[in-house]
Amino acid sequence: MDSFSISLKIDGKNKKFTAPSFIPGKFFRLAAEIEQEIQSFDSDKFDYDKNFQFVCDVFGNKFDVDDFENGIDARKIVNTVYATVHFVIGNIAIASELLADGESKDTSKN
Repeated sequence: MDSFSISLKIDGKNKKFTAPSFIPGKFFRLAAEIEQEIQSFDSDKFDYDKNFQFVCDVFGNKFDVDDFENGIDARKIVNTVYATVHFVIGNIAIASELLADGESKDTSKN
């Protein structure tokens, strides 16, 4: 399976995290639930703590929720959660596209 990675700013440095090659099947159910939350466009249904922890879990807890929340640009947070959902359910191209949209428009290196 193709690799999937995100970058977070931790301790003032950009750090790249790659998802492990094996994703336990239990994450599929969580991904489906999160996708429904996002697709509903109802911010009251979006469980930030659960969804951010999901991203951490998918990446093998190489970073925690605080690292994720503080290390990602606020404008990319929902796309990153959604990209992680797509990665888990096997839509690698969509996941990559969601992350690439933010990267291609980001011209800053800081």
